[in-house]
Order: sequence, then C-alpha cells, then structure tokens
Amino acid sequence: MSQLILVEKKEGYAVLTLNRPEKMNAISKQMTKEFYQAVIDLKKENLKFLVVTGAGDRAFCAGGDLSELHGEMNAAQAYAKLHPMKEVLYELATFPVPTIAVLNGQARGGGCEIATACDFRYGTEDASFGFVQANLGIIPGWGGGTLLYQRVKSDVAAHWLMDADMYTANQVYRIGWLHKMITVNCGEDIFSSFLNKTPEQMKIFKQQYMDHMDFQTLSERMEREVRQCSLLWESDEHKQAVRNFEAKRKR
Repeated sequence: MSQLILVEKKEGYAVLTLNRPEKMNAISKQMTKEFYQAVIDLKKENLKFLVVTGAGDRAFCAGGDLSELHGEMNAAQAYAKLHPMKEVLYELATFPVPTIAVLNGQARGGGCEIATACDFRYGTEDASFGFVQANLGIIPGWGGGTLLYQRVKSDVAAHWLMDADMYTANQVYRIGWLHKMITVNCGEDIFSSFLNKTPEQMKIFKQQYMDHMDFQTLSERMEREVRQCSLLWESDEHKQAVRNFEAKRKR
C-alpha cells in the first residue's frame, strides 16, 4: 500500500509531504492517521524546522475527501470525522520548532486550515487560496478558523472566513498570510536563512512566538470550532450545498 504521508529527513530539517496528488492531496481518514503519527514522530527529532508540502503541482491540499466527509452525516458522525484532523493541526501549531507550509499549488478549505496551522507559508505566485467552507453552509471544521485569527489581523480573518472566496497569492501576501512568494522547484535556497541557525535557537524562537500568540487556550478554542462545525453539518443548508457542489462536479 502506498504511503499517503511521505517523510524525508534532510540536514537540519524534515519535509512532510501530503501524497495523494491524484485527489489533489485531499485528506482521507487513513491519511489523517499517518499525518498525526508522522508529526508526533518528528517531534522527537533534533530539527531546526519542519516543512509541510503537497505532492504534484496542482494543489497543496484541496481539503477533506468528500467521499468520506459527505453531507448526510449527523452532528455526532461529523464530529467523529473532523476531530482527528483538529488534533493534527494542534500538533503542527505547537510543534517545538518553526513549521513552514510550502504551497506547491492551490489550498482550498481544509488545505488552508493545514497551511494556517504552520507558522509560515510560502506559496507559488500563480496559486490561489481560500477558506471556502462558508459556501457549503458550515465553518472550518479542523480548528483552522481559530488559527487564522492567530496569524492575521482579526478583521482580515473574519472577512476572509465570511467572504469564503479564493484569493490570489498577491492578495494573501498583502494581508500577511503568505510570507514568501516562490517559484515551482525553487529548491532549498528558500530555507537558507533558517538553515544557518541551530536547533536550540529555533526552539527558543518558537517558544517565544507561542508565548506571544497566547497558545494556552488554543486547543480548547479549536475544539469549540470543531463542535460548532459538527452542529452545522447536519443542517439542511449544508446538505443541499453539498448536493449542489457534487452535481456541479459531475457536469
């Protein structure tokens, strides 16, 4: 069976790759399990930073796999499906050294949530990014909305979540969500300023960042968001929105 999460250890850092390019790296149940275990295992390594990226050149991640996250679930079923990825995002957000999402293509819905769980985001100039969940009658389901308020100004976060539109790389760079615009196959040079630091330095920098960002109640706030999304999941509005989306894809 092919690995859905690839881990490559390099000199001073590791690269974790979402490896489902034929599905635009959409997150499945099995992928979630592998993702969580990979992050937990990498916490034990003496790294300077961690890179999270996607396989292929179409997408970083298109969100959750709709064949599993279907619209007919009730709130309890939705919570059971959503909560494990909240745990992945929390482990990423609290990873002991800086994390960098290298967005090799578009990030949509849950893909933006994963990217937002990382400390920094580098994206290709022609990609687009969007918290589109509100268009489906729900809110972010993995705690990514809560994390967005940690990353950008609160009014900017609120507008993006409510707007639920796809933004260009230039737009998200201007609002501070994207830290660098990169080209495809840009290589290791984009990490050069991090590579000349020691793991001890990077751990201190990360702890300072977490202290400043008030991560003490983060898990609780993310959990609340997951439960709120679960309740919306069984609404008629969400079920109809999913049916409309799936019908549109089949045309």
